[in-house]
Amino acid sequence: MLFQLAYVSLSRVPLNETTLSDILESSQRNNARDEITGILMYHDEIFFQVLEGDRSAVEKCYYERISHDPRHTSLSLMWADAFESRTFMDWAMGYVGADEIGRHTKNSFQSLSYLTSDEPVAANINGVALELARLMFSDFQRRG
Repeated sequence: MLFQLAYVSLSRVPLNETTLSDILESSQRNNARDEITGILMYHDEIFFQVLEGDRSAVEKCYYERISHDPRHTSLSLMWADAFESRTFMDWAMGYVGADEIGRHTKNSFQSLSYLTSDEPVAANINGVALELARLMFSDFQRRG
């Protein structure tokens, strides 16, 4: 049985492409070592990330590395649960930027700010977030 965890957080400062690239490279290296897969999204100074793998490895990544990273604040755990199989099996850490969000949701979900809103934009915002991540992963798999 695998474990999947998702969170949203706020960037302390706007990030440029170089910083995002550094974050992604470090995440890919660490996750490959720990057999974690997942996806990272960044838009409007908001991070949304899904991690999956062995429960202890995923929790260690979240509670020891991610929660202590000074580049973001206001971490909010969206879900953490056991899953039968990986959703992002080919990605040590995939990345999705702002341009893909609207395109993959036909502009019904244009910003990650929906994930931090107190006003629901959908009946199940966690389901919308995971579906968004899955759609993007599927599209990138077809392209690759």
